Amino acid sequence: MSVLSRKEIKDRLEKPLTDFKSIVITPLLGDTFDHDSIDLRLGCYFRVPAVSTIECVKPYQGTVEHYPELVHKPYSRGIKEGVKKGAKEREGDNAESTIILQPHHAVLASTLEYIKMPGDVSGQILTKSSWARIFISIASAPWIHPFYRGCLTLEVSNLGNVPVALPVGKPMAQLVFIKLEGQIKLEKDVIEGSYAGAVMPEAPKFKA
Repeated sequence: MSVLSRKEIKDRLEKPLTDFKSIVITPLLGDTFDHDSIDLRLGCYFRVPAVSTIECVKPYQGTVEHYPELVHKPYSRGIKEGVKKGAKEREGDNAESTIILQPHHAVLASTLEYIKMPGDVSGQILTKSSWARIFISIASAPWIHPFYRGCLTLEVSNLGNVPVALPVGKPMAQLVFIKLEGQIKLEKDVIEGSYAGAVMPEAPKFKA
């Protein structure tokens, strides 16, 4: 397997949507590319393992629709109320646009970006090093299969001993594209997987 370079990623982003080798990442910021990856931002939806009336989560006995609890935080891009005229608010500074992650806790989050994977490429999600240095880790289902469509679900864990504010709309993860080896037979564009097409972290689905 080989990792796609920045040039290869950009070339695939320019391909027509119907091309099996095309990549779609939207909304896309121009400064998110590294030499061999692209940054992904924290989205607006979270699933929080709040205290619940559920006595016990029982996998393989139906979808647990209300656990973890779904939470929405707005993506603030306007002028912050109370800020002096002419002074622009920075994205993510609004307290309503952050979620506080307590020490040794985890939440399910989604990426702000919607992704279309090509048929000959897999993806891997990595924690950006700046977040890792304050003990924030993204460790949930980091592998993305070919043909996947949707916002990516991230398990964000606070491995440190102090609370950390997670700002919506800020880069938190890196996506690496890995080309599959051998001859890939691309007869049709298929959408596979239990969570394909998701735009927010979904409740778990266990298949017997």
